[in-house]
Amino acid sequence: MKRRKAIGRILAAGGAVVLGFGSYEWYELAKKPDIPYLLAKKELLADLAETIIPVTQIPGAKEAGAVDFMVPILAECTEPKTLNRFIDGLRDLESHTRSRYQRDFTQCTANEKEEILHYFEEESRPVNRLVAKAKNKYLGRPFFETLKWYTVECYCISEKGATQGLTYIAVPGSYQACIPLAPMQKAWATK
Repeated sequence: MKRRKAIGRILAAGGAVVLGFGSYEWYELAKKPDIPYLLAKKELLADLAETIIPVTQIPGAKEAGAVDFMVPILAECTEPKTLNRFIDGLRDLESHTRSRYQRDFTQCTANEKEEILHYFEEESRPVNRLVAKAKNKYLGRPFFETLKWYTVECYCISEKGATQGLTYIAVPGSYQACIPLAPMQKAWATK
């Protein structure tokens, strides 16, 4: 066999393997999301949200009912790629928690919950911004990024989050681009 044919066959075989693996991964992300699994994990999502926004002088995410907004938004408004990555991330979080702490996430202590979330935050951190943009576009947003985004959004649109967690002004006055904030002043609920 000539060298050019051998190199061509090696490249073709490598390309076929990469194409096959990429097609399988694309199928896994483009398939219909497992919505019943997501709906069954409402308590887990509430604990995750509470770990991200805990109770301080203001109500936490669980008390504000952020998960009541989060589940319908995830199930009905999130693109399938991102939702499949989110559901896979929930499954990974459950298996990681069971293997590391021998119990469910909801039964872990506050420090253990923070360690678990730090682990998943580090795991979802991209190598560089260009790779992250390409992955987000073609494979959907990562699990932890989606979790943080929806937790904060759903907390801020809840009644307790908008009125107690943020400074709420029912009828804002004129637009002011830069307003000096006082120490410990809350962010504005109406932007």
